[in-house]
Amino acid sequence: MYKRGFTVIEVLLGLSIVAVIGSLSIPSYRYYQIVSDLDRSSDQVTHALYRSRQLAMNNAEDTAWGFRVVEGTLFSGEDFSSRNTVLDEAYPLPIGITASGLSEVSFSRIKGVPSATGSIILTAVNGLQRVIAVMSEGGVIVKDPDGDRLTICHFSGGQERSLKIAESAWPAHKQEHGDALGPCPGSL
Repeated sequence: MYKRGFTVIEVLLGLSIVAVIGSLSIPSYRYYQIVSDLDRSSDQVTHALYRSRQLAMNNAEDTAWGFRVVEGTLFSGEDFSSRNTVLDEAYPLPIGITASGLSEVSFSRIKGVPSATGSIILTAVNGLQRVIAVMSEGGVIVKDPDGDRLTICHFSGGQERSLKIAESAWPAHKQEHGDALGPCPGSL
């Protein structure tokens, strides 16, 4: 009676094919994971800044609110060192993402004016970056990684929609349409 089975050569050939496919797909997966972490951290920081500004404008807990980037902490108070730790909210950055630039922003009660303006730069281990700008009028924007493009809330014909525009086009949009920096509230 003849038994069917695999020869040693067939098994080795199959294992080598699996090894080649694995070695080609692991770097692609790692790149995807890094980009995903960077996008997630950009979303988290932007959300925390918007939330802290909204809490300050609503005069929640009768105090200013702010966000400390490196620690990933949304806090109540004028600054991180004098905050009420009971009200802290955590927005930790994923491992492999570092923050530089503006380290802390607090927003004034009622008007939501930021204590500092500038850019928060999030950098992944492979060098990819996302830039989040805090503007003097309290707007928070994420600059497009493919160029100097801003996300704005465009008002036209009684409707609003989020658009990406060249940074140089921002003054005209603000003046002519009354547009606002950042995505429209309904798209968050």
